[in-house]
Amino acid sequence: MKLVTPSLIVEDIDGFKNDALQRKSFGEALSNLVSRSTDELVVSLDGKWGEGKTTFVRMWQGLLKENGIPSIYIDAFQNDYTEDAFISIASAITAYVDMHSTEAEKISDFSDKAKKVGVRLLSWSAKIGIKAATLGVIKESDIEALSEIGEQVAADASETVATLVKERLSAHSKENELIQSFRESLSEIPSTLKNNDSGRLVVIIDELDRCKPSFAVEVLEKIKHLFSVKNVVFVLVMHKEQLEEAIKCVYGSNIDAHTYLQKFINIETAIPKRVLDRYSNDLDAYVRRLLQLHELETWGDDRLILDCLSSLARHFNLSLRQLEKVFTNLAIIYSTSAKNHLRLVPIITFISVLKVVMPSIFSKLMLGKISYAELCNEIGLHELDESNDDERKLVWIMNWVRFSTLTDAEYRKIDESDPINRFGQSLWEYNVDRERLIPIFCQKLNMFTVN
Repeated sequence: MKLVTPSLIVEDIDGFKNDALQRKSFGEALSNLVSRSTDELVVSLDGKWGEGKTTFVRMWQGLLKENGIPSIYIDAFQNDYTEDAFISIASAITAYVDMHSTEAEKISDFSDKAKKVGVRLLSWSAKIGIKAATLGVIKESDIEALSEIGEQVAADASETVATLVKERLSAHSKENELIQSFRESLSEIPSTLKNNDSGRLVVIIDELDRCKPSFAVEVLEKIKHLFSVKNVVFVLVMHKEQLEEAIKCVYGSNIDAHTYLQKFINIETAIPKRVLDRYSNDLDAYVRRLLQLHELETWGDDRLILDCLSSLARHFNLSLRQLEKVFTNLAIIYSTSAKNHLRLVPIITFISVLKVVMPSIFSKLMLGKISYAELCNEIGLHELDESNDDERKLVWIMNWVRFSTLTDAEYRKIDESDPINRFGQSLWEYNVDRERLIPIFCQKLNMFTVN
């Protein structure tokens, strides 16, 4: 039995070998797009936290390799401490080229030009602290503005800054030439790589939405102005909504973040999610996969766990990462139980989910500080339609919760036809009071916390 979901093994070549969510066809379509396009291409791959974006692009790299398309993976979050997006990206490309290129002269040329660009960026940004000073990114209007700043500063007798501005203006054309030379060198790199049947190089930038806003925005801007060239395709893995918030954080809440982001991206796509198909959807498939991965000893409870969790996952719109945390909770309960112990799957699955999505409500439920009616209002589980298969399962789960949370006075008032009248029969051999059921399971779950 495994408490924590084991890391998925992604094969070097057959990356989609363990593709439980059937995303290979999307990967193939994306591969065709990047290999056949002749544009300076920047693709965004959108998906919320915990939906398996990183796993997908790792699998996709295996497919790219299988199709003779070289790729580089960069975790932007691990690099945002550097404060320099250019260095982070350029160093990753340089390291890859050193290992896989067949032409030493072009490797040396690219590396030399990357160093020169990096030095110019660092030296200028160190001298004057304005974001517009990004080498060849300055437009003609910016140059005029800098001229005005220079005159204004000179009038105020601040000779040091005025000199820096004039230095920047005089160096502008030379820096443009340097930038253009760097871009041309980068565009030639893919043709020098071993076993490159496509003539392309794919650079995957992951975890952008987790970076500091300033670094995330700088990555976008550097890719657009310095790295976006023919034959090199960038795939930006992000939660688009979160990245738009980062843009607002940098440039102010009045900016149209959606329009601004589109300036840097040619093609938008999203991580595929199968949610509508009753018989083939991501949540059901991942619940089944997690049951296998955790190797739970459930003493025949597997079918009930699948039914309960699938319905609860859809109601709470759980991400794949949240489902993993739910299974850790289940593993704690089952690992501390035995075959002859009382196990009520509807209650066990319900509290395992509740602790992940609403920990404060879970605590109230454990302490008996929330009524059944209040609980239903908090989690949006009321007025369920029993003609719907999912909701019929939810009715059964919530009937067990209701059975366990009603006060004695409320329980005595229930109608004879109410199905919870029969639930007590399940408890006879365990000598457990009805109102103690949820606290017992919650306390068992609360004994251990796995991070």
